[in-house]
Amino acid sequence: MFKVSLSILFWCSVVTTADAQALKPTVYYMGLPNVSQAAKDYHSGKMQAADNAVTYSIADSMSTENKDTRPFYIFLVSKMLMKADKKLLQHLGAMCREYIQNSPDPAVELLFSASVKPEYKYQWAKAMSYDMDITCETTLKKCFRLSRALALERCKEANKPQLEIIYNEMRRLLNLENH
Repeated sequence: MFKVSLSILFWCSVVTTADAQALKPTVYYMGLPNVSQAAKDYHSGKMQAADNAVTYSIADSMSTENKDTRPFYIFLVSKMLMKADKKLLQHLGAMCREYIQNSPDPAVELLFSASVKPEYKYQWAKAMSYDMDITCETTLKKCFRLSRALALERCKEANKPQLEIIYNEMRRLLNLENH
């Protein structure tokens, strides 16, 4: 019985991590023909992130169906958030919030992986909070609750604790800690 339980536990852990969004060495993505030239140029320093269509095309690529390249785009957006001015931060924040609300698992899995800087997850929370603070048409409390509920509804059970870390940081940034 112990061996059966151990075997079940092993296979459950394999299944939950098989689809994880681990970031491969960036040289791998730079060699892929299906990674956009804009993404390659941004990563290599040939272009800076700005409030323009090229930057937003990179961010939009987080939603690619290609599970192999998706982590690279999420990583690039995370890098962009680190140096974004307020206008870019708000626009990227809207894109990050929409992404987290609709497809939280790829972002959470990458943001909490050992292959990326720990501060990236806090930059996502900062950007999403900034956008929410500017665009919320009701109360921040209602907007926050809706965003969190949508994300949790679409999140794998195993990723919910990490997702809550992001939303707890948003709650703090929006001064909703007592709500």
